Amino acid sequence: MPASPSSKSKKALASLSKSELLDRVAALPCAPNLTAEDCPAERLRIALSTHQVELEAQNQELRESQLRTEEARDRYSDLYDFAPVGYVTLDPRGCVREINLTGAAMLGEARKQLIGMTLLPWLNPECRGIFQRHLKQVFAGGARVVDELLLRGDENAPRHINLASIVVDQGTEAGRECRTIMADITLLKEKESKLTHSRQQLRGLSAHLDQVREDERLHLAREIHDELGQKLTALRFEVAMLGMKTHPAHIALVATSLLRQVDETIESVRAIASDLRPAVLDLGLVAVIEWQLRQFGKRTGIKYVLNVSDEEITLDNARATAIFRIVQESLTNIVRHAAASKVVVTLSKLGSNLRLQVEDNGIGLSADAQSKPSSFGLVGMRERALLLEGTLEISGKPGQGTKLELSVPS
Repeated sequence: MPASPSSKSKKALASLSKSELLDRVAALPCAPNLTAEDCPAERLRIALSTHQVELEAQNQELRESQLRTEEARDRYSDLYDFAPVGYVTLDPRGCVREINLTGAAMLGEARKQLIGMTLLPWLNPECRGIFQRHLKQVFAGGARVVDELLLRGDENAPRHINLASIVVDQGTEAGRECRTIMADITLLKEKESKLTHSRQQLRGLSAHLDQVREDERLHLAREIHDELGQKLTALRFEVAMLGMKTHPAHIALVATSLLRQVDETIESVRAIASDLRPAVLDLGLVAVIEWQLRQFGKRTGIKYVLNVSDEEITLDNARATAIFRIVQESLTNIVRHAAASKVVVTLSKLGSNLRLQVEDNGIGLSADAQSKPSSFGLVGMRERALLLEGTLEISGKPGQGTKLELSVPS
């Protein structure tokens, strides 16, 4: 049955655009006896114009809403991909459904190659059982589960990661997944290990210092007993003998002996006092280091060179004493361990810092020499440097000697 003229007209009108429809309405004639406000065509044109304005406003709102949605999506994508931790979505088998760029970088693979793959190949073999138990606990209980694992290392040592997972229920068993955060805690574990090692060293150093104090007390007791005690006993004997002498010549001989004994006792007292704290320290750091090197050379036969910059070096007594003790300890280590034939000590100013270098031509340092728990001398020197708000570096290779560098604010 052929379409009626009215249906054809409706189809033709429906195919027109808004502007074409408005043009046709504007071209419709109004009855002569009707005003513009009463003309149906005019009212229809006004209604269509209003509707067009409303549609354009709605379209503008939709465009702005779409733009905001896209911006929010981009922000979320950036936050997800470039977060400082890895985000990964896993299925019950441990296969990757989603992963951010940070997580992919942790595993050292492109993101697209990880999708559908299980994390097991990237884990240290000893941690794979822990990972499987981790997944089992997450999907069984639904609570947040946290574990520490090791990522398999290539050239470098394995990296420690903290794995925190929570299950997301998607309704079906096949749709279940867990969202996991992977945080690289390698640096934290290294610092924790260093802190533990430092605490062990400090405990050992404390015990070592206690032993040193006891040894020093024992040494002083022997020195006082053997040196001063014997000399004072001899003095007492000479004084007693003096009372028994009546001849002037005999008295003169005893007096001479007494003077010699007194001089020897004074020298013993000075030697003991010098061991405790050299009096030359009061003359300044350069003087006391020069004195210490002379004593070192006489005692060991090792040649020494002292280089001092032309700039004036002035320090308060406490700082000068601390630096002197570092030099003293370094020379002691050279005698004990270095088997050196020459030592060079350099004291100079570098900007606002005082710089001390002690070099020897001995057997050098092994790779683990500085990390030995019994290296209390090195630990003590570093502690003194820290108290001076300075830095102390010790370097050396087997057969190439050792160099100590101290830098402290002056």
